[in-house]
Order: sequence, then structure tokens, then C-alpha cells
Amino acid sequence: MKKGSNVSSSRDIKATDRRQRGFTLVELMVAVAVIAIVSAIAAPNFRQLALGSRLTGGANELVATLQTARMSAVSQRATVRVCPSTSGTTCGALGPRWIAASVKNGTTTLLREVTLANGVTLSASPNLAAAANTFTFTPNGFSAAGANSSGTVGVCMAQMSGNNSADVSARVGRISSVRRAGGAGCTAPGDN
Repeated sequence: MKKGSNVSSSRDIKATDRRQRGFTLVELMVAVAVIAIVSAIAAPNFRQLALGSRLTGGANELVATLQTARMSAVSQRATVRVCPSTSGTTCGALGPRWIAASVKNGTTTLLREVTLANGVTLSASPNLAAAANTFTFTPNGFSAAGANSSGTVGVCMAQMSGNNSADVSARVGRISSVRRAGGAGCTAPGDN
């Protein structure tokens, strides 16, 4: 090979290939440090995301149960009750398990049963508490909580920060859900 030629020998190419393969220890340590920093920032936000998802899921389950009850009351021309239940067949104390049951001609039919996620705290508004935590839908589609035209159940995640509560309401047949700050004690919702 001539001196000053631009053509490299195969020995020079092999030496270059060996030097450029893989990562150095310093490059790997920098990559691990970057991953650790990003993980430390993302982990708390991921926890809040998971808690928020449970809260939203619980509120959506209650909204769907109330909507099913209202639709069934109108279509079956029957009275439908939505309430917490420990047995899955009869109304009971406020808890994570809720049922919607229609009553027509003395016969009770279970329409829907839901169980909310672990860690969800429920609280009733004064109207709903006075009505034994029971929403009632009449055949004309109107709702009541005892003698009152509205009731609200609060779904709360105490471990969450910010708007950690969702209030699910039924007022004269209109079903709604709104987020609010319930605080660490998961304060009870007001009547809408």
C-alpha cells in the first residue's frame, strides 16, 4: 500500500470496529442515573393517577347504576330502588356494594349489583342519610331520596390530594357527578 493513500487495510478496520462496539461504563452509569431520576419523579404521579382512576371508576359505576334504575323504572312502569347492600338482595348499611332492584306487583327483581374498589370511602348527604341511603325512581322517571327530591352520595379517596371526592347526585330524575376536594377526612357531600 502506498504512503498517503486513503485506502485502509483490513487490520485498521478491525481495530476501529473493536473500539466502537458497546457502551462504556461511564455511559451505562449516566443512563442508569437518568432512569433513576425520571422514575423518582414519575412514581408519585403514577400513584395519584391510579387513585384517581379508582375514584372515577367508582363514581361511574354509581352513575351507571342510577341510570339503569331510572331507565328500568320508566320502561317497566315500576318503582326501582338503588341502595347499599351487604347481602346483595336487600338494602343495608352504607358500604361499597350497591344494588338496583325493581318492585312491581309485589315482586322484587335485582337489576344491577356493583362493588366499588377497595380504598373508596362513601358518605351520604343529609337527604340521602334520612332516606336510609336509598334512591327511589318512580315509573314517571322522577327520583327521590325519602321525602326529598334529591340525594347525593360522595365517593372519596382519602389518600389522594386535590379533588379527591366525586359527588353522585340524583335530583328529580337528573343524574350527575361532580368532583370536589373532600379533604383527608372525606367530608360528606351537601344536597344539590
